[in-house]
Amino acid sequence: MALLSTLALLTATASATAFTAPAPVGPTPTASSHSPRADLTQLFQPPTLAEIAAVRADWATRQPVVAGYQVDASGVDAQGVRFDVVSHIVEGQRHYGAIRYPRNYVAGQPYSTLMVLHGGLIGVAAEDSANFLLSLPGLCIDENYFLVIPSFRGEQLVTQFAGTFLSGGNPSWADRDVDDAASLLSAVQQNIPDMDHSRVAAWGISRGAAVAMLLAARDDRIRRVVDIFGFTDFSLPSVQSQLDLILNQGVQPTGIGRVAYESFVLGWLNGTLTLDEARLAWIRRSPCYFADTLPPIQAHHGLQDTQVDPSHTQVLLGALSSLGLGAPDVEGFFYPNGAHGINSLQGLGDRVEPYICELELGPRGYCGPMSPHFLGMYAAADYRGTASFSAGDFELRANNCRPNSVGLVFINNTVAYVPAGAGFLCLGAGSRRLGAGLIDAGGTFRMPIDFANVNPGASQLLTPGSRVYAQVVFRDVGNPQGSFNFSNGLAFTVEP
Repeated sequence: MALLSTLALLTATASATAFTAPAPVGPTPTASSHSPRADLTQLFQPPTLAEIAAVRADWATRQPVVAGYQVDASGVDAQGVRFDVVSHIVEGQRHYGAIRYPRNYVAGQPYSTLMVLHGGLIGVAAEDSANFLLSLPGLCIDENYFLVIPSFRGEQLVTQFAGTFLSGGNPSWADRDVDDAASLLSAVQQNIPDMDHSRVAAWGISRGAAVAMLLAARDDRIRRVVDIFGFTDFSLPSVQSQLDLILNQGVQPTGIGRVAYESFVLGWLNGTLTLDEARLAWIRRSPCYFADTLPPIQAHHGLQDTQVDPSHTQVLLGALSSLGLGAPDVEGFFYPNGAHGINSLQGLGDRVEPYICELELGPRGYCGPMSPHFLGMYAAADYRGTASFSAGDFELRANNCRPNSVGLVFINNTVAYVPAGAGFLCLGAGSRRLGAGLIDAGGTFRMPIDFANVNPGASQLLTPGSRVYAQVVFRDVGNPQGSFNFSNGLAFTVEP
């Protein structure tokens, strides 16, 4: 696990402070008749296995449901790059997000996706959120990635080209924020066919970094995370010290102290939350307790950060290390002169860009433009595990297929783009059938593949070093263009 302390100068103009100090919303703290230190000690006892399981069980009930999707505005930024404002319904409320298209975008080509999760507690400026690109040394993300920028419930999304949009609902910092991010990702994946489902990463700053980590812990679509001074454990002494100032000295709640105070401490002290409820509220906002389901992660923290103490990143790296995880999948960088803003993290961009862009080297979608099935969705190839002959853990997936049907998988070592049925065949002549699997009620196809144990016809194509192209075909009853349809293709190299 890399823990670096000597860094090069960051010359970018982009900046992003994470926690601002707006006028407080909600109750002003007053001296409590409780004994806060004793109370907080009780509140912040280490989580039990049962409590962590209860949080996971709650998360399992929160599946993204997409409804009412629409494009509300389109425009360009100062560099002429396309931005859209999109919205959809989340728990009865309209939720807004911004989409920055890849520079030099060409319709019909597959592009990666980067979730950009903002810091602060008052909303997000769409174009400003993309300014981190100025800190990167190359153009990989600028040219090859959609940026998906959610506002969160109860917040403003501010754009220079279309004004301000307000997402409905009440703020739920680092909790329902995650639901909002997952739902927006589902919405845009269902409606923008050029998003490659096999290449999705998340970048987050402060509160947004916590959201990025929790999103990745809950949602296996996220393959890489960049955590920039995110909070990871609300039970740390640095958080309790801020709460002590709020409760006993009348300090106005700001930053992480405000998140803790308004999200669970105040409710517990005034009796609207039980002790059990308040404990689950801080546990589910603390990514370090869910390290076992995190994908590869790169963490950055300034040692002079006075808003989110560096101990948050230290405990996260410790939790990952205890699971036997380290470089190259887990990287941690501490910056001796770094504060709570990305401009102070010297050398950040040189580390972030290649880490995210390693997604370009693995399995990836190809072929297009594709055609929607009868229900209006574009089936998209995806995968889990590794394309390793010896590991035997590869799973081919296709999202947004026609639900409650059967999918057939065909593979080849050559490609094509030929109209067939209601869509397009992306494999060359002589394709081999690999197998079949069910498409569930949500439209997801899953088929585990052990490269060492497939049918004889397919085994000739799945040897170490081979470049393989796979595609899922499924029935599309009622489509006037044809009775069957296809996902796009997935290209991968079989590793030893």
